[in-house]
Amino acid sequence: MAQEKRMAGDYEVYQALPIGRVEVILGIDMANTEKPYQVCYCDQNNLFGVDQFYGAEGFADYLEAMQEFTKLMQWEMEKLQTERSAIPKPMPPIQPAQCLPLKSEDDLMGRIVVVRPEWLRPEFRTADNQLIWVTGGFGASGNSRGRSVFAQTLYSGDEFRYYREDLIGFLKPEHTPTWATEKLAQLQAEKAPSKPRPRDEAR
Repeated sequence: MAQEKRMAGDYEVYQALPIGRVEVILGIDMANTEKPYQVCYCDQNNLFGVDQFYGAEGFADYLEAMQEFTKLMQWEMEKLQTERSAIPKPMPPIQPAQCLPLKSEDDLMGRIVVVRPEWLRPEFRTADNQLIWVTGGFGASGNSRGRSVFAQTLYSGDEFRYYREDLIGFLKPEHTPTWATEKLAQLQAEKAPSKPRPRDEAR
């Protein structure tokens, strides 16, 4: 069976390079006589994990389109370098031996879990991207038939959707870095409901 063509609107995806949190896309539509080439971004960080294309720009010339394609790639690499330089010390990948494996009955809601490094793109295979705080999803419940797990990256606060099988387990206490404990306490404080003020203080 022929593989279904990947399309970005009317443009067939000709080049797609993942970098950072996006893909940079070059599409071709030879039926478009004015601008047969298109460069855009794509991400899949949504509820259904489907392609979302944005920032599209059309070109009449292939070389001009490739120049824009490489420019977007360079911008994304510079963003990653800036993010990495802001981290005070190296954070090597967390390995399975440092974790307690997940059990089918484990409830993940509100807990810190480790993402498998192979699930992440190579540029994100570091501890600051592996440690996540689970916030919801059917896959977060123990013995659930659901797979989706919604979580925040503990270090940056970015929100992502995972499958339960993308997760290694719980980081063993002796391997838990100080920054992770501090970030968790901060998140829990932010999510905690505020206490009502006494009536005599409400005025």
